[in-house]
This record gives sequence, C-alpha cells and structure tokens, in this order.
Amino acid sequence: MKVDKIVEKRMAVMEQRLLSMADRLGRIKYLAAIRDGMINAMPLLIAGSLLLLLLNLPVTDPKSVVYVEWYAKLMEAHKADWMQPFYASLGMASIFISYGIGSNLARLYKLPATPGGFLAMFAFFLVAAPVDGWPPAMDARFLDTNGIFTSIVFSLFAIEVYRFMCSKGMTIRLPEQVPPAIARSFEALTPVIALIVILQPLNLFVASLGKGGTLIPELVTVAFAPLVSAIDTLPGLLMIVFGFHILWFFGMHGSNILGGIAAPVALANFQANNAAFLAGLAAPTIYAGSFLDMFVLIGGIGSTLGLAIAMSMSDNAHLRSIGRISIVPGIFQINEPVMFGTPIVMNPILGIPFMVVPLISTTIAYFAAYHNLVGRVVTLVPWTTPAPLSALLATDFSIPALILSLSLLVFSTLAYLPFLKMYEKKLEADRQSEESEKELVASPAK
Repeated sequence: MKVDKIVEKRMAVMEQRLLSMADRLGRIKYLAAIRDGMINAMPLLIAGSLLLLLLNLPVTDPKSVVYVEWYAKLMEAHKADWMQPFYASLGMASIFISYGIGSNLARLYKLPATPGGFLAMFAFFLVAAPVDGWPPAMDARFLDTNGIFTSIVFSLFAIEVYRFMCSKGMTIRLPEQVPPAIARSFEALTPVIALIVILQPLNLFVASLGKGGTLIPELVTVAFAPLVSAIDTLPGLLMIVFGFHILWFFGMHGSNILGGIAAPVALANFQANNAAFLAGLAAPTIYAGSFLDMFVLIGGIGSTLGLAIAMSMSDNAHLRSIGRISIVPGIFQINEPVMFGTPIVMNPILGIPFMVVPLISTTIAYFAAYHNLVGRVVTLVPWTTPAPLSALLATDFSIPALILSLSLLVFSTLAYLPFLKMYEKKLEADRQSEESEKELVASPAK
C-alpha cells in the first residue's frame, strides 16, 4: 500500500509538471499554425511524391532480375512528360505551406484566414523568389521544401504584421454596406505595403553581403541547420519520441504539441533525400518523411498494434474484446480504441512498454538506416498506410525495410505480453476485491 501511494504521489507531481509544460507549449500559437499548415499541404505533397515513385520504379535495369522491359521503354519515352505534376506539387511545397501557416495563424488570432494566407504567401515570395535580368527570371530554388524554414519564419512574421496593424487601426476600413469579401481585401492592403517596405530593403541588404548576391533563405537555412542536424541524430530522435510518449501517457496529444517542431525537420530532410533520389545518389538523412510511422509508431503512438494483437489473445474478456476491435484500426495507424479502451493513459503497468518499446524500436531502426541495412525514406506516403507497406513504398521498394518493419511489429507484440499478463492479474485482483466488498455489504450484520 505504501509503495502504491508513493507511486501515485510521484505520478501526480510529474503529471502536474507536464501539464504545466504542455499548457505553455499549447499556448504557443506558432506551433499549432505550423503543424496545421503543414497538414493542410500534405495531400498535395503526398500526391506528387507518389507520382515520382510511380515514374521511378526500380525495374528499369536490364541486369536486374525484376527488369520490366515495357515499363522501362514507357518511362524512357514519356517520363519527362509526366514530371510536371510533381513539380507543381512537391516542387512548390513551401508555397502551399506558407499559405497554410498564414491562414491558420490568422484564424487563431481571430483575423480573416484567407487574407492571412495570401499575406504569408506574399511575404515568402518576396524573400524566397527574387527575379533577375530582363525579361525577368524567377529564382525557384527555394519554392520546394528547401525553403520550408523560410516559409515558416516569414509566414509567421507576415501575420504578426497583419495583427499589429489591425490592432492599431492601421488598415483601411470600408463602410458596412460594402460586401465583406471586398472589405477584407482592402483591410489587407496596408499590411501588404508594410511588408514591401520592410522586406524589400532587407532583401537588398542581404544581397549586398555576398559577391554572388546572398539570398535570405540561404541565411535561414544556415540558422536552422543545427536544429535539423540535432534531430537527425539518435539522441535527438530519442528525445522527440520520448516527448511524444510521455505527454500521451498523461493524456496530452504529444504529437500535436511537439509536431510543430518535428514535422518541419522531417519534411526538410525528406527534401534532401528526394533530391538525392532524383540525382541517383544515396539518401543523406535518416529521420525523414514517415520514418517514425514505418518503424516506431506501428499502429499509432506507442507501437500499439503489437499490444492490440497481444490483447486479442488475452484471457481477460474485456481486454480480448478491446484488442480484437483495435486490430483493424491499428493496421491503419489509428489507435484511439486501444489507447482509451484499455486504457493506457495513466496506466503505470502498460505505461512502461508504451514508452520503452518505441525508444528501442527507434534505436534499432536508426542503426539499421545508419549502416544502410535498410533503404531510407525517399517518398512521402499517407500516414494511414499500414507500416510494413509504408516502409516498402517510402524507401523505393526496399525489401529489408519491409522486413524490419514486420520484425519490429513482432518485437512490440512480444514486449507488451509480460506487462499485459501483469495487468490481467491486477484486473482480476480488483474484480475479486470488488466482489468481496459487495458480499460484505450484502451479508446481514451479526
């Protein structure tokens, strides 16, 4: 009893501290806007990435046992004709992300979302796509995910300018009789002028710093390089994964809270891998795209597909029914039934494997990718794609990646089993205790 009270007390203290930290992070509107802005753009990015995969299937080498002659000839004749959708989607990723961030942050500030999105996109274009010569030629190097951090910084800046000018009454106010859409467009006019006055001189100043004309995105990329490098290491990745899971254990959506930090890095690293893939080179980064979904979050946060499989064979009727219900959603990376039906939240027995299994899986997957035992992510796939299939598609059909994903699923199932047995015993002891109490209450006093 004393041990239980000590554990409860310590968990209460930890919960209070984490809730306070999560509350502070949750109030940072920037993180929410970045996360939602990237989510809004994801369908376009995934479509472009899957098209690239279809145009680059690894079956065009005549020396390979999987050589497909008709496909090789088809790609040789028509591949260039079908690359345009890729360039119009993934090749313009930062434009879509800037609009998404701007519109979401404006909404969070209770400002019109559409003008906010256009202001953010305008600010990004202003610094990331300069023109040169006559007739003018636009520099498009940073319109894809190479410009993602520039997109984030200047989208946030544009909305802060918008909010400041609206709060100070520095916008054009038209009579109430004017249609709302027209009134909102004129309200954004002075912020547009303000962005020009602020950002174009900054462009010219930065360009004067280098002989070849330095661009602001180049400086932004250098500024964020330490963050990108740190998260693409094993310690950095373990910190991110642990952060996701400790917050989830206490009932907070860790992925939402920390997604605004982790997602841009994963997408920036994906761009580096994707560019290498197009050039026929080895992918340089490990934590990219759906790396965690493929190897770590199999079935959702906590690698809970393994738990659902283990629960489906449980002797406890409640756990067995929850496990069987949870398997199909878990295959598609949806794990709310097992998370809250078991439950795992605030469950000290299942909480141990819930946090430890993903850390072990992260370590195994990282070293496998680091030593090139499995393919690295070069294609974006939807997060609901079953993990083994996701591993196969995202790594350009790397069979070792598929095998590793399946192996980690087996590992998570086996790792959860002993803790599940302990939890079954606890549930049975609780049931017997409740029945004893009921019998005592029901029996007549002597």
